[in-house]
Amino acid sequence: MVRKSILLVVLALLVLTLSPVAAQSDFCEGRDPVTLRVDDWSSGDRVEYMNQVIEAFEAEYPCIDVVLEPNIGDEQNTRRLTWLAAGTSPDLMAYPPEWAALYMEASEGQAYIDLEPYITGENGIEIGVDVYEGIYQQGFYDGHPVALPKDYSTSAFYINTALFDAAGISYPEEGWTWDDALDIAMELTVDANGNNAASPDFDPENIVQWGIDIINDGWWRGMQSYLQAWGTLTISDDGTSTAGLLNSEAAVEALEWYRDLIFAHHVAPSATEIGAVEGGRVQMFQDGKIAMGVTFHGPWWQDVFNETPNLEWQVVPVPTGPGGRSSVLMWMGWGISGQSPNPDAAWELLKWLTTEPGQRVFALKALSGNPVVSQEMQREEDPYWSVFIAETQHLGPLEELRSPYYSPCVATPASDLMKRLLADGGDAIDIQAELDALVAEADACIAEGGQT
Repeated sequence: MVRKSILLVVLALLVLTLSPVAAQSDFCEGRDPVTLRVDDWSSGDRVEYMNQVIEAFEAEYPCIDVVLEPNIGDEQNTRRLTWLAAGTSPDLMAYPPEWAALYMEASEGQAYIDLEPYITGENGIEIGVDVYEGIYQQGFYDGHPVALPKDYSTSAFYINTALFDAAGISYPEEGWTWDDALDIAMELTVDANGNNAASPDFDPENIVQWGIDIINDGWWRGMQSYLQAWGTLTISDDGTSTAGLLNSEAAVEALEWYRDLIFAHHVAPSATEIGAVEGGRVQMFQDGKIAMGVTFHGPWWQDVFNETPNLEWQVVPVPTGPGGRSSVLMWMGWGISGQSPNPDAAWELLKWLTTEPGQRVFALKALSGNPVVSQEMQREEDPYWSVFIAETQHLGPLEELRSPYYSPCVATPASDLMKRLLADGGDAIDIQAELDALVAEADACIAEGGQT
């Protein structure tokens, strides 16, 4: 891969400074200073990127002071619900589609305002020009736009090209299947004696190189993509029931097949083995211990892997499953809280963050919903970004949008099941029985308004 990260950062900073889109605003003329609070989930080097964008905004809007509210980790949903209950939510509230409906219901509709008057107003934006219509539609609630995207991501598989080359294996291309993935993983899983997993002499107790990894942390968005490729969803269209879907024959078959990567074929490390390594499966991929690593992951690792010594890598499309070609979008943005005392100023900031010039910085880590930025910085011919962009042609439904209770009632317990299923001892779990029990509890939880 081309080492482009540093260059892109420099270019982004130049754009923030020189972009004609960032011309001096007259918004502050005659206005008293205000402070805006922003729900910020930045971590790692994204904190630096976010700070750059905010500093540039404050320079153009001297009457607006922006305070970032760091909100990272497992407590973020609880914290947002607490803000809303107390009437103290930030002016810009994060909009994770999987939790947004719950936020709206818990706050009696105060979590986000309808953005239509701002979008179509004199200082608005043009759909299709400032934001792709399909990405824009992800920020709708009850038929109204309530959020705009900071960025979005699709999934890909990261492969160690040096290991593929050494084994004489062609790089996967669009249309490869999960059976192809297993065959490749068998060839690229190697024991201490140099035998691969397809050899009758293979020793599964002494593996030094794994062919593929697993979603060891129970990340349900990745597992949704996997299940959809096997032809099953996990909740009904009306969002009231998981019965016959999450515990369907297809779901059981899919999870058994995935578990067999560990316990039957011995081509993937268990969640227990991955968890014992500091840095997990990302570090194992960086160390050359996993040939197809960071599977079902977004475009967040380019700069990290480019800076990893002796790592040769690229991304390839998600495999096709028995149910077809499908994966699930990852989307995050902001809306203006109905509790904000300064919605007009909040709109100025929201527009800055979600169009140019803010998008030129955020696009360094994920896909941009802004067509100009996307076309200039993430062109379809780029060997890295093109894989993620092409994935937008194969998106399945984001099932979290079907029920405000999907995340607490379905995703959380399902994620916990996956953690157990893929850890040591998971081969003894009766998947059908577990899914039947999960479905009964999930449907009761949904019927009771998210009470588990």
